[in-house]
Amino acid sequence: MNGEALRSQRGELVRTNTVLIQECSICVKSFPVPPVAVCCLLLCVFFCCAHRTTPSSKSVYPPCSPGEILPFIMDANLPGALKGIAKVKVRSSDTAFSVKERISAQSPSSLRLETVSPLGHSEFYAVTDGKEVFLFLPSERKFYAGRASPQTLSLFLPLSLSMEELVAIMLGRIPLINHDSEQVSCGVASDLYIIQLTAKDEDIIQVLKIDVKNLTLRESEIYEQGERLTLSVQFGDYEMIGDVPFPKRISIFMPDDETRVTIHYRKLELLAEISAEEFRLTAPQGVEVVPLK
Repeated sequence: MNGEALRSQRGELVRTNTVLIQECSICVKSFPVPPVAVCCLLLCVFFCCAHRTTPSSKSVYPPCSPGEILPFIMDANLPGALKGIAKVKVRSSDTAFSVKERISAQSPSSLRLETVSPLGHSEFYAVTDGKEVFLFLPSERKFYAGRASPQTLSLFLPLSLSMEELVAIMLGRIPLINHDSEQVSCGVASDLYIIQLTAKDEDIIQVLKIDVKNLTLRESEIYEQGERLTLSVQFGDYEMIGDVPFPKRISIFMPDDETRVTIHYRKLELLAEISAEEFRLTAPQGVEVVPLK
């Protein structure tokens, strides 16, 4: 099965599931019989059918083919950029908080976050084009600017990820390790394709979990020394946006940092490109400018 056929099949399955859920909800709400009667009827149907049906056979799926699946999930018509509004939850060993963010992201390393107050005002700006970093706190009348580095980029989200990795994940992609193509294993478990990649020159393993029904990526785990989990990324709440199934819930967990960040998109627009001006910030007149080091 080629990539176009896989893409069409996945989109149709995601779209069909969404429609079925909506139709079921409408039917239940509009059912003219009292709820108690509905429950009794359903119980009768369930028990009667239980005695008349035979056990269903185990689902059989096509053999796992990394050569077809990996290129497909890495190039599944995912966008090069997006704009949206999301609820972002951060939980670590010493803190936990939740904020509303306006997000603009563009591959490979451009990101703009605006923390929004309950009244809809922007309380904090964090912007980078991958080369420079700009931070602005309107309430404190302070503007910070400096070169992009692991230290300054960590001010965006408390994760030990490069900006390229973070932006890719926010765009619904998962970076693959530099793996040995001769050491790729694949199998099926619990309705998931399980693909394991082994790094070429390091003791690192990446495990990908892919839904066998619609080929959407559900989780990526990276292990060092064969068994120590260092990064887990989970994708969920897939929704068709145009012709693209996109994960509206993304969870990033880094055990070494004892930190989990969950991004739940509420409004979302997928784009091919965003103006470069979106990822630069200028200090307002009269605001103190502080260099970032």
